[in-house]
Amino acid sequence: MRQPKKCHHKASDRAYVKINGQRIYLGKWNSQEADDAYDRQILKWRKAKDSSQELTTTVGELCLAFMEHAEEFYRDDAGNQTGEANNYRYALRPLIKLFRNVKCYQFGPSKLIEVRDELAAVHVRQQVNNNLARIKRVFKWGVSQELIPVSVFAALQTVEGLKRSRSKAKESQPVLPVPIDDFNKTLPYLTEPLSRMVQFQILTGARPSEARLLKVGDINTEGEVWLYKPNSHKNKWRGKARIICIGPKAQAVIMPFVEDAVSGAQYVFTPSDSSNQPYSLHGMISSISKACRKAKVESWSPGRLRHNAATSINQAFGDLDASRVVLGHAEKTTTEIYAERDIQKAIEIAKQIG
Repeated sequence: MRQPKKCHHKASDRAYVKINGQRIYLGKWNSQEADDAYDRQILKWRKAKDSSQELTTTVGELCLAFMEHAEEFYRDDAGNQTGEANNYRYALRPLIKLFRNVKCYQFGPSKLIEVRDELAAVHVRQQVNNNLARIKRVFKWGVSQELIPVSVFAALQTVEGLKRSRSKAKESQPVLPVPIDDFNKTLPYLTEPLSRMVQFQILTGARPSEARLLKVGDINTEGEVWLYKPNSHKNKWRGKARIICIGPKAQAVIMPFVEDAVSGAQYVFTPSDSSNQPYSLHGMISSISKACRKAKVESWSPGRLRHNAATSINQAFGDLDASRVVLGHAEKTTTEIYAERDIQKAIEIAKQIG
């Protein structure tokens, strides 16, 4: 049976496809919306065919189906979408660009190597390997959904990640703290909520996502040092707990927003044009970048502020274990959740510097 074609309804300038005698409109002709809708309809059409027939899902259709899955699957306990769905979206771009209309059963190791080379042209080696692994997982998922033959995924597993000094991809540069003078010069050009958010990060060692998603009700204000246990954090899937200690300085930073909150469900840091919606990571980075240009300093990212916190702790205590307990790093010999001694040590550190 021939695959239904995408057609142009000239009177309305819309694309449509005719399946089983039914005309299905897809969106404006030659638009990305219409292309995605067409892939979605064809995928449904193929899945409805006799299962004994050859699996003819294209790479573009597989990617579209996976992203619909990823946008629902990669969410934290509160239902917020995590950054991993976007990570997949970026990883799949070169794959779709090069091989969108190729049947998955025709996509083999040599084509995946082409994608890897495309990634290596613009990303550092570690990022290339991370995205290569994501692409392989998409094909693995496709097998589990009976969209592609298992032999395709098995063949792609033979493609290895790039080795250090054996590829044209650049190596990652060490992530350094933000120069404190640059940080201070940037603050006047940020909105008050964003200015206070980055100050909160530098005092507590919170990750950008942990600061962005902080709600008033998440904070235990009993005691001299407040405690914040994020609903979602980087190492939660490993079974690790994460407790952020909020000392007197950080308390003073967030106090105006905590006192003005009407409920525990309110985010502490929200854009001025938002009705209790947190900053997006993209919005946060973009605003900081603009502020850096106005302040005439080198652009910095909020993820680097944890390194500032670690540096401050190490300088004050001369103890690498001190930064470990504050930043939530696992001990080298164990992946156990926070021990009571770690929490108490983090509280004592927060009293002095946070």
